[in-house]
Amino acid sequence: MLFLVGCTKTPAPTSVTFSISNISPNCGVAGETIIITGTSFGDTQGSSMVTFNGVPAMVNSWSNTQIEVLVPNAAITGNVLVTVNGVNSNGIWFTIPCYDHVAHII
Repeated sequence: MLFLVGCTKTPAPTSVTFSISNISPNCGVAGETIIITGTSFGDTQGSSMVTFNGVPAMVNSWSNTQIEVLVPNAAITGNVLVTVNGVNSNGIWFTIPCYDHVAHII
């Protein structure tokens, strides 16, 4: 009796790298709408989230390349992160509130 046993080599799954490329505006106050642009966020939010220095934000809309969120009430200056499937994106600095660095001479 002869048995032929075969196997196929399935390539290991590759992870899709996602990242934030821009936040507009890059400063603000609680309740303001912020647009996050980047790559590979996923077509729908699902369990993914956005945080402002660790504080979860309310998401208004989500697409693979753009997320619209509200700056959370308890947010402080720090990195904005997108978390997809438990993995964090790169961080982009967000300042609360915006400061006017123009010197006023009297």
